[in-house]
Amino acid sequence: MIDRFPRRGVRTSTRQNLRTGIAEGILTTPYGVVMMPGAFVLAALITQWFGLEKAVYGFFVSLPFLANAAQTLALPFLAGRTSPKRLTLVMAWVNLFFWFGLIVTLPLLPRNGGTQVAVVFTVFLAFVSISGALSSVGWIAWVREWIPGRLRGGYLGRRNSVISAGTLVFLGMVMLIFKIQPHSIWSFVWVLSFAAILRFFGLLTLHTIHTPCRATAIGSSGIAPAFRQCLHSPGLPIFILFSAWTNFWIGFSSPFGPVFCFEELGLGPEDFALLTALSTASAVAGWTFWGRIVDRSGNIPVLVFGMLLWESSNVLWAVLNPGNSWLLYPMFLWGGFFSVAFFLSSFNLLLNLVPPKNSMAAISIHLGATSAAMGLAPILAGALLEEFLIQRGLGITVYHTGFFIKSAAVLVGLTLLYSVREPGRTRPDSLPDAIRYLARIIAGQTVEILKNLLPTGR
Repeated sequence: MIDRFPRRGVRTSTRQNLRTGIAEGILTTPYGVVMMPGAFVLAALITQWFGLEKAVYGFFVSLPFLANAAQTLALPFLAGRTSPKRLTLVMAWVNLFFWFGLIVTLPLLPRNGGTQVAVVFTVFLAFVSISGALSSVGWIAWVREWIPGRLRGGYLGRRNSVISAGTLVFLGMVMLIFKIQPHSIWSFVWVLSFAAILRFFGLLTLHTIHTPCRATAIGSSGIAPAFRQCLHSPGLPIFILFSAWTNFWIGFSSPFGPVFCFEELGLGPEDFALLTALSTASAVAGWTFWGRIVDRSGNIPVLVFGMLLWESSNVLWAVLNPGNSWLLYPMFLWGGFFSVAFFLSSFNLLLNLVPPKNSMAAISIHLGATSAAMGLAPILAGALLEEFLIQRGLGITVYHTGFFIKSAAVLVGLTLLYSVREPGRTRPDSLPDAIRYLARIIAGQTVEILKNLLPTGR
């Protein structure tokens, strides 16, 4: 008997999966907003409440990315033993278990515990990072099984737009909690607990997603053959190099943005929550807008265009001071809209470039390479801040220099994409022509949106 759904059953199952994916995303988003060591809540907890050194904070930020790099070594041991769905769910539950453990432990830690606090965070974050890395690589491979390629750009745009709207409500709650209890460990406990509880229900929802074909076990003939396949996949090696370069520089500056705002600009966690809310609000429109554009013009032009405009605002970090900190508000609004163009097109481009026969291994290698780069970056940045900011007392100039170097390096990295061609796309021969073609599509899409918003006379 052929193990296949009838056509109508496939459509029904896909629609149900897509709706469930949006529901799960809404429940999981607060978890993603606050649970990463580089997120503003944990940045305030580690550097402001417990007062740990910037080098230690940089090490904590690097742990998830170093774990993502190490997961490549585990792939041969998982081959034939599990499927992407099972790997995703099992590791996600393990990850959540350790987070609940850390939340319960927080009120018991002395505020000036120093080494003791650092050891506790190191142990918990190491287990959280390893389980999160394995869950992430499984999730990316699993997505390919239940989101049809022809719908991926538009669907992920809609999904992330709805998620961003839900995030605004959560950020409002975060601001309220820190206003009510501005100098208490319980503010951090309540925020992290709420995110973890929603993640619990999100994982229950995730179990109901039905893969429209028999679960495929993870296949891998070893690291060396997988590397050879990646090297022979058109465009994939250059894209991995580009992603590693870009992620290194994002990891170099982004985790220290909140620290810079807290220590140099005099902002608090509630202020940074407002900035994040502004970025999220503009991302609501951005996800839907860029999801439509990607499906029509391809991922590479959108990626380049989005990064160019995103970094045009990020370069302003190099001139911020307490007198002009108001610039952060338009910067976050602008960055929220254009950054999603980069993230959405990067994810879609990866799924299109990986070889279908060994997608899990290719995704694992990409994640490992980019995460290794992003994991080393905050360690280096934290060490440089300790040396030049703390030991030599050079002040805000150290931050400004780092932010400027990051923006310049990211823009230079875009030249790597000049030779990459996306499979299944008919596009102009040169990247500049593709950008001009994209500009025409954006103009047409903008006019269409405005027509729908404006009232029509009768």
